[in-house]
Amino acid sequence: MTLRVLGSLRLSVETDNSTAIPRQRDHIQHWVDAPGRDARIVAWAEDTDVSGGLHPFKRPDLGKWFRDDYADRWDVLCVMKVDRLSRRVAHFSEIVQWCQERGKIVVSSQEGIDMSTPMGKMFAQILAVFAEGELDTIRARAADAARTRLAAGTWVAGLAPFGYEIVPLEKGKGKRLRPIEHYEELAREIAEKILEGKSLRSISRELIERGEPTWLSLIQPNSKRGVESQWSNSSIRGIMLNPKIAGYYTYKGEIVEDDEGNPRMIAEKPLLDHETWNRVVLKLRDNRPFAPKVTRSKAMLVGVAVCGSCGGPLTRAVYTNRKPAQGGRPAKEWHYSRYKCSRQQVRATCQSPAAATTLSLEGHFSKLFLEHMGHLPEVRELDADLHDPSSDIAATEARLKRLKDDFGAGRYDTPEKEEIYWSLLNSQSAKLSRLRSKLAEFEECSGKFAPTGRTFADIWNSRDDEGKQLFLKEHQVKVVVYRDPVPGKRFGFMVQLGDVRRMAKALRVELTDDVAHGAVTFNLPTEQHVRDEQLDERQLRIGLDVADAIEASQRLAEASAP
Repeated sequence: MTLRVLGSLRLSVETDNSTAIPRQRDHIQHWVDAPGRDARIVAWAEDTDVSGGLHPFKRPDLGKWFRDDYADRWDVLCVMKVDRLSRRVAHFSEIVQWCQERGKIVVSSQEGIDMSTPMGKMFAQILAVFAEGELDTIRARAADAARTRLAAGTWVAGLAPFGYEIVPLEKGKGKRLRPIEHYEELAREIAEKILEGKSLRSISRELIERGEPTWLSLIQPNSKRGVESQWSNSSIRGIMLNPKIAGYYTYKGEIVEDDEGNPRMIAEKPLLDHETWNRVVLKLRDNRPFAPKVTRSKAMLVGVAVCGSCGGPLTRAVYTNRKPAQGGRPAKEWHYSRYKCSRQQVRATCQSPAAATTLSLEGHFSKLFLEHMGHLPEVRELDADLHDPSSDIAATEARLKRLKDDFGAGRYDTPEKEEIYWSLLNSQSAKLSRLRSKLAEFEECSGKFAPTGRTFADIWNSRDDEGKQLFLKEHQVKVVVYRDPVPGKRFGFMVQLGDVRRMAKALRVELTDDVAHGAVTFNLPTEQHVRDEQLDERQLRIGLDVADAIEASQRLAEASAP
């Protein structure tokens, strides 16, 4: 009976010539072709850049051959050396047992070991123990080398993070990260737009429209993930919240510190300076807890405007007008859009559905909104570029307490451990002292402002429609639109401003006494209309509803006043 041989090839690093893939393949083929042996290769399982510590069941290529739909296709698992199968004794024993239970054989061609015999199995176990010891030694050397490179400020390992290129230093001194000029400009551009209040969705859409390649598509151009990657809210958020963009080295998401408690840097010149990155992080994290639900429409008032008759949301619809050719005049086509009550056709429950052209409603709303808030001056908090270190102080104090408690409990009872204890104690104490100095600086600047020369109108007009929509929803601004509210007017609306103080604080504008709190109106019934008896019964009800809403909004504003 001809033995069906599965050749298993593994390489941790592609430059390892001693166990190169072609050499492994030749050894296994030589074993198969040996005189007197009736065997043939049925398949090769080739795993490159795969550690010997990874379980063979989980290896990218070899792993599938242990599944039921592949296991009946081979009889012998042949490797050049035992460590090419695994460098873990437990993993190795599990593979041998799995093969024995299914009548299969494991063979090491170079070492001449056939694990179908008791003696072969014993020698293989001994070699596996040595292989595991060698793996631990390799990992220890790698960890020591990584610590040395980290202390020297050189790049440890892995793909270059967003916006950096890996450049070699002098011979034997490792590598370092250097910002790529284009991505340094891109990082600053994205940061500025975030700080201006633009939505991540609009930023990602703009990057896609102008054909800006993603970072993954540049560093892994041939991978499926790289080809399919696109700019998105989450990708931009992940890039901007990653400390590496500010030049900090991280381990498992945490910034790594040196012996004095200072953050370790991976680049002499980061993509973003610490102050800008810190402001971006605060902006993104502050917006997330109460970020409004994003609607599909990017229109300014979708999700903000409601019908005054039924309370249903207003949607925006696009229409097309056509004028046929006549005489010598060519055919003409143009488009326009309207806001309309969503319940008009869907549920047919609205008795007086509100409707208005997009140009008219958005234009009058923006004008009215800016009349009340547009003149407010933008101010800059002096502590805007400073980080409040209160939480860091609390965390450092807690860590110092744990260290001292552990020391008192005898967990640092050897000279080596005691040396580690004093090193940690000194570094955390130095960090605490530095954080307290920063807290004093932060408290000194807290509550102090300086004008920037811009106004609320400048900030508002710098945003696109989607950014304005998100801002209005975030601050719970509501626009109630009425149909034929007064004689001669096809629509009118009331703007319920929500929490104006919070809105002003978010935009860093100074709130003045002349700003209306509560609600403002456009084309809605007034006392003069009532005195002149110009209103019908429905319009009178609109007037009463508006008066009640304004009174309720003013009470709410007074209650929230400091």
